[in-house]
Amino acid sequence: MKVLFYLGCVLLVLAFAAGAAEVVPRSMPGGRSGVVSAYELWYSAWPGSLITTQIRIERHLHPMLWDPLLVTLLKLPAWLLLGFPGGLLAWFNRSNKQMSEAERLDLQKQEESFQLYDRLAREAREAGFGDHEDDQLPDHASHDVIDGRGVTTLEADYDMKIDLAGDEEAVYAEGLAEGKDTGDTGGGKH
Repeated sequence: MKVLFYLGCVLLVLAFAAGAAEVVPRSMPGGRSGVVSAYELWYSAWPGSLITTQIRIERHLHPMLWDPLLVTLLKLPAWLLLGFPGGLLAWFNRSNKQMSEAERLDLQKQEESFQLYDRLAREAREAGFGDHEDDQLPDHASHDVIDGRGVTTLEADYDMKIDLAGDEEAVYAEGLAEGKDTGDTGGGKH
């Protein structure tokens, strides 16, 4: 089975090479565009080999084998003649056709991770968040927390006894210590 699988892989590689080699007959004088038959490709790349093969088949096997059968097959593109049987051999003779339970669980986890964003978006819509709201816009509500020196009001609350600049942060901290809110968070004018 592995031999047939590797034979299929080799045929697939040759099919890709034949598809890339279709440039050869198109670049020759009088070359035409479109699909290049396997006969044209073979004749462009190795003309002596094609003629030798034709003579051997007609003399040693049977003349009817070359002209109606092989000539008809060689009218197809080379990548198809090599790729189709190669793909079939590689597909049907591959190992591990059936997944083990561990592989199946791993695949299920990967599928769930791919679907995570969709599930979270659906839950957000159900919770009342719509597509019209842009929650990526900056929220300026917390800008009052930072004072002019770059100190947050929470840090100023801990430094209630220290008045470094003698400005309104100390007043706010003293107001908090007495249990009343001054209403000014130390952010300055807006």
